[in-house]
Formats: sequence, C-alpha cells, structure tokens
Amino acid sequence: MRPRPIAAPLTLLATFALLSGFVVAGLWAAPRAAAEPGDTNTGRTAPSMLVLDASGSMRETDVDGRARMDVAKEAVGSLIPLLPEDAQVGLMTYGNSTEQVAAAKAAACQDITVLVEPTGLDRAALAAGVDGVSARGYTPIGASLRVAVDALPEAEMRSVVLVSDGIEECDPTPPCQVAGELAAAHPEVRIHTIGFRTDEAAREELACIARATGGTYADATDAEMLREELLLRMTRALQGYDDSGQAITGGDDAATAVPIAPGSYLDVLEHGSPAADDGDGAERYYRLRLAEGEIAHVAATMVIPAAGGADNKLAQLSLRVLDPEGADCRVGDTNARTEAALGDGPLTAMVSTPRMGRTQNLACFGADAAGEVVIVVERTGTPSQEESVPLELQIFIEQETDTEGLPPAMPWMLEREPLPVAADGEVATPAFAFAAATEVGDGPIRGTIIPGEVQFFRIPVQYGQQARVSLGLGDVTVPEGMSLTTRITMISPLRQPVYTATPPSTDASPSGASAPARSGLQMHLNQAVPVQFRNREEGGTEARSSFLAGDYYIQLALIPDAYDTARLFEVPFVLDADVVGEVDEGPELDGQGEAEREDQLAEDPGQVPADAAAGGSGGTAGGAGASDEGGRSDAAGTPGADLEPRPEDQPGLLRMLLPVAAGLAGGAVLAGVVIAIVAVIRRR
Repeated sequence: MRPRPIAAPLTLLATFALLSGFVVAGLWAAPRAAAEPGDTNTGRTAPSMLVLDASGSMRETDVDGRARMDVAKEAVGSLIPLLPEDAQVGLMTYGNSTEQVAAAKAAACQDITVLVEPTGLDRAALAAGVDGVSARGYTPIGASLRVAVDALPEAEMRSVVLVSDGIEECDPTPPCQVAGELAAAHPEVRIHTIGFRTDEAAREELACIARATGGTYADATDAEMLREELLLRMTRALQGYDDSGQAITGGDDAATAVPIAPGSYLDVLEHGSPAADDGDGAERYYRLRLAEGEIAHVAATMVIPAAGGADNKLAQLSLRVLDPEGADCRVGDTNARTEAALGDGPLTAMVSTPRMGRTQNLACFGADAAGEVVIVVERTGTPSQEESVPLELQIFIEQETDTEGLPPAMPWMLEREPLPVAADGEVATPAFAFAAATEVGDGPIRGTIIPGEVQFFRIPVQYGQQARVSLGLGDVTVPEGMSLTTRITMISPLRQPVYTATPPSTDASPSGASAPARSGLQMHLNQAVPVQFRNREEGGTEARSSFLAGDYYIQLALIPDAYDTARLFEVPFVLDADVVGEVDEGPELDGQGEAEREDQLAEDPGQVPADAAAGGSGGTAGGAGASDEGGRSDAAGTPGADLEPRPEDQPGLLRMLLPVAAGLAGGAVLAGVVIAIVAVIRRR
C-alpha cells in the first residue's frame, strides 16, 4: 500500500464529484422550518462551477490512444445522472471556440464561456454542454477563475473545480496570485484543481492555485487511474456526516412537546451557547408514550462542522427526561462533549429510562405514573455557535421480556485470538456516518483516510456472537512537527461505547485502541464478550454494553494535534472484521430491525399517527423513515407488541442509508456528492 498525498492521482470524474459538493455550514434554508416528508437533505448545497480546459493540447491522443478531451467528457457525462436533485452545478469552458493560432491569441484569451449557470441542477443542459465542448484554443486560467467566481451565486460556501492539462498562456499575472486575490475577496470560495497528464510546471501552478484558497490539487494520468480514484474522491470530497430519519420539528417546551413513537427522526438545533453547560443552547422537546413494563432507549446524535483556531472549543449535547408536566424525572442528565470534529466523530448522547410502572422510587416510573415522558435534547457550547446543525434522534422501546430461557450473562471478559491483519482487500467507499456505515465482515476492505477524518463501518452481530477487528496501515509519512494518532473504537446499536480489548492485553475498556500513525502499523480490537440480552442486568462490567444484537459500529479516526488544511494527505489502510461464536436467542426492540409497515409512518413532519401518539400497548408506531441498505422504508415497531425471545436470523439495527450531504465547514473541506457508484470498480 503506497501513500497517496491529497495531490495524488485523481480522476477527471472525481473532478465533477468535487464540483457537485455539499458543505454543511450547519445552516438550513429556514431555521425551525420542518422539511417535507421524504426530504432527507439537512444541508444546503454549495454552488459549484466546473471549469473544463478545452485548449488545443486537450486534443492529444495519449490516454490509451484516446484524446484527453474525449476521456474528460466521457467521465463528466457519466457522473451527471448521479448528481443529487438539490445540487447547484454550473459548467464553463475556455478555448472552446477560437483556434490556437498566434494571429487569434488576443481573441482566444477571451474565449471563456459559461455553458450552464450554477443556479440549480439541469442535467440535460449539463450533458449537452459537455457534449458540445471541443478542444481548440489557448489556456486563460487566471481570467477563467475570475469569471467562475463571479458566476457563482452568494452562499456560505462556494466552490470552483478547474480541470486543466496545461499552464497559463494569456494573463501576465500568475494564476496563483489571482487565486490569492480571489481568496482574500471571497474567503468562502474553495478552488480545487485537477491536472490531467500535466508536466511538473503545470502541476506546481495548479497546486498553488488550490493551496491559495484552501482547496486541493490532484493528478490523473490515465483512464484506469481516473476510474479508481473516483471511488475515493467522490466521497472523500463529501467529508461530512450523513444524517437520516423522518423530518420532524420538536417543541419549544414540555407543553408543546411533539409526540413521537419508536423510530428514527431528523431535527435541527439552531444555535449553541457561550459555554458548554450554561443551559442557554437550543432545545427540542418530544413526548413519548410507554406501556407498563417498557423501557425507552433514546440516542441523540449531532455533528458540529469543523472549526479551526479559537472557535475549536467544547460542544455539548444533553438528554433529559421530564414528566408530562415538565418536572424533572431525576433519571439524570446524559451529556456528551467534543472539541468540534478533530477526529472524535459526531457527538452522541444516550439515555435509557427505568421500566414504566415498575420503578417505585421515581414518580415518573412508579405504579401511579401517567405512562408518558418528555425527552429534552439540548445543544450548548461555542463551536459554530450561531449556526444550525442537524440532529438525529433514535427511539427504541424495550418491552418486558421473560429472560428465564435466554442464555446466561457473561460475568467476565471472554478472550479471543486476534483477527490477523490482511495484506489487501476490496476497494471500499469512505462513509462518514452511522447511517451510511460500510458493512464489513465478508472479507478485508481497503481505503484511505486523511487527518481529522472519522470513517464508519458496521458489523452485524447476533446474540451469542463476538466481533473482532483488525487494521493495518500502509506507508505513512507524517510531516515534521505534526502529531498523528490512529484510533479505532466500537459503538453499540444504541450508540454506546462498547467494552473492547486490544490483544494481547487482557484489559477491556470502552475507549477502543489508539496508536501513533506510522508505516505498517497493525491494530486489533476484540469485543469483550459475546452479545447476550441478559448481559445488561446480570453481566459483569465488560458485558453490559454488549446486550443487544444488531449493527455494531467501528469508528476509524486519524487524529491530528491541530487541524491544518495545508497538511492533508491520504493514509492507506486495510480493515477486516468477523464474528465468532454460535448464534443464540434474544429479542429485538421496537424501532429496530427490518419491519416494513408503510402505513405506520407519520404523514407530516412533527406528527405521528393519532393511535401512536395515544401510546400504550398495541398502538401503531409512526416516525421511522429510516431505510436499510436496500433503500427500503423502515417503519418503527409497535409499542406493546409481542417480543418473546426468538432466534435472531436478521438482528440488525435500523439501516439509515441516506445519501444526504453534509460537509465539514472547516478550511479543508471540499464539496462532495454521490456514493451510488461505490464498489463497482476494482483496482487494476
């Protein structure tokens, strides 16, 4: 595995992926406005302009006997159908109309044409524009950059992607200087450059343009490299978190709390606050009905856009449980903190209630309880303080289950041999969220990761099974003065840290494994015990987080000591995972699994079916809106439904696959798009 710097070979196809980019500045188009049902894009697309070189040199037939222009047009054209509906993509070219002759140079240096305005997504216009481009003229890079930036509509983030095979031929002002001037005047603009079969002088010029604006440079030399790099670059440009769930808008207080049922929801928290625990942040209130004997498991996940410098301070997410009148149930605040996306991943807070009607020392859950609670989610802290951020809310209901016939709990850790580190694997697409996590377990996979990035993988684990993970890094060259840490952690289906061991150590911890990044690094992570439902109440300390069958998540992070956009490079890795142990019996929670009851979905954001809101055993459960990897709607379970222990043929947490875009809004973040074409291309 060879290291590939961010300036490593990139495809022209990847160009368009960069172009179509999403960047979460954390702002929704209208704060507090609920999205339409089925609208799963929580971010706003960054207006993007693709600048395609049509100079005479693009006629060269040195790409496997094909003209550079033909390869570029084919690559861009194949990506157009995959662009998301709300993308804002424009197309312009230079050199398309005037021949590259000395007598016409003055006119040719003004031959810059906007073929498609970046004000929406017009696939037909983009396809026609690309199809009509011909390689003829000179290379006015600096002037083209000015035109491209001027053509972009105002937005919090904007991007230009320049594809060129040559060097500036017109403007006496070096294009790197032009880029610097544009960056000073428009700090929200990123210019990404791709060199296609360029010489060293052109590569340096294009790389300088990218550096001047916080963008990236990449290089492509042949069609094979172009296709291979596309698998990485289309999602690498995403650099964000895929949120999913049914759109909902929570209430402002207990009186206006929105009724919800088991399932997955997507809301928004409009602002933070001056301090991480000052109580002045944005809040959302939700009302949940519980039948006697039921437990609610609630997980709230928030992603804060990357922030550098003084803004990179503590963010906090809190969960509280109130009674129907708004009094504290004294379940306890559950707080999660992070330093704004420096390798810690999204911020998740999780709380499990006592059993309804069976917990006499807590009025909310005693015999006289109303059977209803209010869930409060609060965001505080300074990172992206004035920006809205998306919130994922998961509700799972555990019914009272007779555990007498279930396998016993694990009183202590069960040691397993480490899974050997693989030398190579199938190409995998980066995933930046629980919802889009790449499934592992059917053989090793390989990919790359960059400093500050967190990637997600999932391992289906059934009752009686225990997960093992191995990781190997390829060649790593850490710049002088930079500290870089590799971390792998395991997360439960309820998004709790899982106790794991790092062989040969026999000590278990929920913090995973960490080691300085270096060439050839090998790491192992073993789940501490097999999953058994009785682990939570009867198991040892190491067992209690491994009580529910479903998707267990691996977070892989490459953590720098400081987020530095000038020091972004790819580190190749091979990841492998498997499960050991015989499959046992156990229950599945409401809101979890593969039920497909379309009629139980809420019809409008912020609402659930009336019978679900009424709650109790037998009520329908609206509000799931998630989907498994097949893209199917996953309706929530039914509170009070029969959940006797059964064999878990398909245990599996909600698969919330949602091609939503959200990008980190830090200086190194690119525009990004499409994951649909993943894993169809293999390395030569």
